[in-house]
Amino acid sequence: MSRSGHVAEDRPRLIYDGVCNLCTSVVRFLNAIDNQHAIEYVPYQKLDPDERRVYGLSILDLEGRMYVVGVDGSMVKGAAAITAICKLFAPILKLCELFNTSFAQELYDFIARRRYKLFGCRDSCYVPAGVAAAR
Repeated sequence: MSRSGHVAEDRPRLIYDGVCNLCTSVVRFLNAIDNQHAIEYVPYQKLDPDERRVYGLSILDLEGRMYVVGVDGSMVKGAAAITAICKLFAPILKLCELFNTSFAQELYDFIARRRYKLFGCRDSCYVPAGVAAAR
């Protein structure tokens, strides 16, 4: 752990709902274009409870949002997390600005609250092949 109490990382971590079909579709897409393995993909269901405490996240927090934990221990959630992730990929860099608005956050929140109803839910947690799920 770093001195700030955050887990030290060598790359950003995307924490997502591993049973949400929408979340896993986003992770599948990102994993497909992440040729440099720039992101560590971690379903919140596989996140160590000690790490949840370090990040200050409850299960309730994690159930409804994606989070990105930066290499410096900073954390963003929701639409801001999407912005942080897409900035890592040149082909979709311009799309980042679309997610960096209050409207995008409101839309994200609306969809997040209804994600299982709109997109369904998996029976098991999705972790991309060849990707470490948690430390």
